[in-house]
Amino acid sequence: MTNLSRLGAAGISLAVTFLMATAAQSQETIVPLATWGGANHVGVRQFVPALEQALKDDQPNNIKFQHFPGGQIGQDVDMPVGIPTGRVKFAWITVNGWSGTVPDTKIMDAPTGLTMSQLDALIDKPNGLMPALKTKFDAKNTVLLGLSDLGPPAIVSRVPVKTPGDLKGKKVRVFSEGQAQAIRAFGGSPVTIPFADVYSAMQYGTVDAAIIGFQGVDSQRMYEVSKYVLVPAAYIGTTMMGWVANKQWLQSLPEIDRNALIKAVDQASHSNRKAVVKEIDDLTKSYKDKGMEVTILTPDMPEFAAWKTATAPLLEGILKRLSPDVSALFLAKH
Repeated sequence: MTNLSRLGAAGISLAVTFLMATAAQSQETIVPLATWGGANHVGVRQFVPALEQALKDDQPNNIKFQHFPGGQIGQDVDMPVGIPTGRVKFAWITVNGWSGTVPDTKIMDAPTGLTMSQLDALIDKPNGLMPALKTKFDAKNTVLLGLSDLGPPAIVSRVPVKTPGDLKGKKVRVFSEGQAQAIRAFGGSPVTIPFADVYSAMQYGTVDAAIIGFQGVDSQRMYEVSKYVLVPAAYIGTTMMGWVANKQWLQSLPEIDRNALIKAVDQASHSNRKAVVKEIDDLTKSYKDKGMEVTILTPDMPEFAAWKTATAPLLEGILKRLSPDVSALFLAKH
């Protein structure tokens, strides 16, 4: 073979390799997950690797997963517009923040009194909360792929708080209108204070107690300025996280990749629920080790009935404003 022939053969080989690589790239399905907040949040730290692993386990698929953390594509508050319009394809959300877009998500701020295990069961049951909310999100050009309860907020205080009556006459930090309504119903005074200022508000007595995410007790070092932590089931609501996709984008994916993504998110969201429960257990031990008295309200405790009675009118009012199918799920629990 002449040198010219060899060069020609090499050129053909390179061209074939290039075309094969180009064809392989063109077959890739790019899945860009948008998250926000801290990298150590369980919804990022645990969920993202779990999703990647689930996608790998469910081969064959042509998915190339990309993670855009820290609000690179959008913050949580942007998602109720970003996802339906297609500006964001796939994202992690706080479900509570969608009440203006999907009104039935207001149930997350309602005083249902459900424990995390009860709510998980309600999400997963046939014709339960997940299918009901999927229908509502679908009407807003959004596909709800997974849910994970971050758990009810906690009440931190310098004096014991076990029942709604203990909040009478107290100034209490809140972070939602639903919580404000509850505190007023209990005879307290709700005060809206940014998350970053809760420590100083407790330190200087601006408030007597504060409603804060259970995980936030650690990040805000509440153990330095308060002694008591109460988690009153979901009688002051719960924080529900979710994973959603733009409807047109998801439907445009090749069937094998679309099905793989749907299955992987479901698997990862369920593993995320378990991770949240473990995190709460670990934090409970940590708070106790730091000298706090931690009470997690359960149905077998005498204080449970006091919370149920005090919040019943609030729950009734919220359920009347929700879709009948969603309301029926929670009426059946009371």
